[in-house]
Amino acid sequence: MGRDIQNIKDLCVQIGNQLAGKPDENLELQPEYGIIGSGILYCYEYTTKNYVPIARGQKVFVIDIEADDLNRVLIYTSCARIIKIDFDELIYTECD
Repeated sequence: MGRDIQNIKDLCVQIGNQLAGKPDENLELQPEYGIIGSGILYCYEYTTKNYVPIARGQKVFVIDIEADDLNRVLIYTSCARIIKIDFDELIYTECD
């Protein structure tokens, strides 16, 4: 599944600005999701192609909502990782 790297970079910059309290007024805010549960979850990191530990319960942003054949979507975590995670592990929290 090929993804546009420049689009991913642009979305990460937009999310970073949003988290810093300086969102671009010309763009819609990216909605927040949360990872359901507590504890550690191992997810595939898109940039390093390794499985990394991710804390459940943190806020995340969906970069690409299109799921792959394993129902995984690409997200940006609050710990600054870009990972693939099963969409059923996420809960939509909007922008709180």
